[in-house]
Amino acid sequence: MRGIGLATKITVPFVLLFGILLVLLGIVLTREIFREIQARVEREQTFVLAVASDPRMPRGEASLRAIKKSSEGGEDDRGAAMVVFEERSSPMTTLDLQNRSDAALLQDLSTAVQDPSRFPGLRGENAGARIESTFYKLAGQNYLVLYITRPGRLPGEPLRDYFLIYPQANIDAIQKRALTRIATFAALGILLAALLGRLVAHWITRPVKRLATAAGRLASGGLNEPFEQGSESARDEIGELARSFGLMVESLRRSQNELVKAERLAATGKLAASVAHEIRNPLTSLRMTVQMLAEKAEKKGDTADREAYQVILGEIDRLALSVEELLTFARPRPAMRAPTDLNKLVSDTVKFLSRQLQHARVSARTELEPALPPDHPLDGNKVRQLLVNLVLNAMQAIVREGTVTIRTRWDAEKKVASLEVADTGHGIPEEIREKVFDPFVSTKPGGGGLGLAIAKQIAEEHEGTIRFETGKTGTTFYVRLPG
Repeated sequence: MRGIGLATKITVPFVLLFGILLVLLGIVLTREIFREIQARVEREQTFVLAVASDPRMPRGEASLRAIKKSSEGGEDDRGAAMVVFEERSSPMTTLDLQNRSDAALLQDLSTAVQDPSRFPGLRGENAGARIESTFYKLAGQNYLVLYITRPGRLPGEPLRDYFLIYPQANIDAIQKRALTRIATFAALGILLAALLGRLVAHWITRPVKRLATAAGRLASGGLNEPFEQGSESARDEIGELARSFGLMVESLRRSQNELVKAERLAATGKLAASVAHEIRNPLTSLRMTVQMLAEKAEKKGDTADREAYQVILGEIDRLALSVEELLTFARPRPAMRAPTDLNKLVSDTVKFLSRQLQHARVSARTELEPALPPDHPLDGNKVRQLLVNLVLNAMQAIVREGTVTIRTRWDAEKKVASLEVADTGHGIPEEIREKVFDPFVSTKPGGGGLGLAIAKQIAEEHEGTIRFETGKTGTTFYVRLPG
């Protein structure tokens, strides 16, 4: 109940203040909009009268009606009319004289024209200088009256008095619609202020509840439960408490993750030492024996046996590489730089992996930069391992037949060599893109998740970087290796 009361105390003043501001702003805007509406109507009708009274325009009621019709913009122009008075002639008008109200309107205007004081400037010294305007009551209704005196086109022609009468009711209707819209927007604004006030109140009262809930989860052993620091940006005691609590939770999580990682790395180190001791020497013996058998089969011309031995050799090499990966990750050593021909290293690595690539029905293509110097300082063995991991990762990312492209580039100004390994697979799933270089993260069935972690480790040992771009048409890894 106290939460609801606090929210109400926050919302009501907020809505009242916003409502008062809206009302004051609405009053000011309404006055300005009403003035602008009246000025706009007067400008538009002044233009119409200026066109109609131009001496070059044809004379007659038909011309007046055509001008009036072309100037009508909608219902707001209904009731507007033009009248032309000329000495010794009947008035020309767009009014319907068969209509009693229009006839009465013309009669009142004709009477008013006889009194020079009613329309200042009409046939005076400054007659024809500009169009005058005034508000006048005709036939019981208020009208905006625009008028001007014009001479005839030919010498000796009598003067003509042009009048355009526009109902004040039309202006009032436009202003009423504008007022309705302003009131509607004001009501919506107040409603929005009420909703916003409730949201602000809820936002203020929510952190304490969230902190209590999070503390309860942690107390029950839920350290891995998500903790939302919604009040992290607050500058009050609750915000400070939330920040401190969040930092404590993150620190506990990091400690837990580091402990788990350390345990896994320790286990990996023991496993790597055991595997190296138990498998490396037998693998070497097996490779030598199979190599001898393959040579004998080749001398005998037994193609089937030779190909079978080559497959066995490829699997032995793959097992040896896995052992080497475990040793590299568990017992990293600094990079031993020496002048290295990176282009030759790429060619040799592709040749080394050719059997595995052929078995997977993946073609390898190289695009080597001729300008890359043959003595770039690198740890050849480590860079070769980095490249092997990236190529095998690309090969495994291709579900069916595809292409792995290895490129080298050279930035002569910065003396930086670059490696690019691109595949035509389906890309890296979005849910693991942020942790793709973490150890033991893999999307391949049976994968150990060390290949990309080792690649990143080797790049950093060379003071370089590794990054990737991925999409539905494939993934490209970029490695920078400074000299």
